[in-house]
Amino acid sequence: MNILNHERQKTTYAFVDAANIIYRDSEPNPWKIDLKKLIKYLKERFGASKVFYFGGLDDRNRTQIHIYRKLEEWGYELHLNPVKRFVNERGEWYLKADVDARMAFKAMHCQDKYDRAVFMTGDGDFFWLLEHLVQKKEKVWLLASPKKTAKELKKLFGANFANLDNLRSLLEYRQILKETDSTNDSVSGVTKPV
Repeated sequence: MNILNHERQKTTYAFVDAANIIYRDSEPNPWKIDLKKLIKYLKERFGASKVFYFGGLDDRNRTQIHIYRKLEEWGYELHLNPVKRFVNERGEWYLKADVDARMAFKAMHCQDKYDRAVFMTGDGDFFWLLEHLVQKKEKVWLLASPKKTAKELKKLFGANFANLDNLRSLLEYRQILKETDSTNDSVSGVTKPV
């Protein structure tokens, strides 16, 4: 009797640290990641069956709430921490959500459910978690910008470090202006400046 051995399909989870990856406005040549393109990329390229998104929630920000609803529609599993407001030494307000511990906890809590993982972060605070998973898992990839990634993470991942900046043409958000969208002095070139 010939019994076919069916190998269990490998399961890949992706973990997105929004604070260290998504917000790229501080770069010399800033660009925004299209989150719809990103989830498609993670699923097609790495076979991610789950994509966990860790970010801050400002319940006063209606635009952000709308975006998070879209992310859920597209298939992200959201893990959101309330943002806290702080004042820096220059007297400027800034927001912080501190999702690192939550992301590390989730990765460890469900580690028996995945064989491979993709982490999108450059934060060196994740070194011990990632070192553990690199030793235990079949494959772990790190996807981040080299300029914003701790050198110990780049060293740990070696060839499994993927430069996010090289994916700009695939993942960049491009707003398409319609003829009715307002620009500086005209309506997308349809009318003459006043």
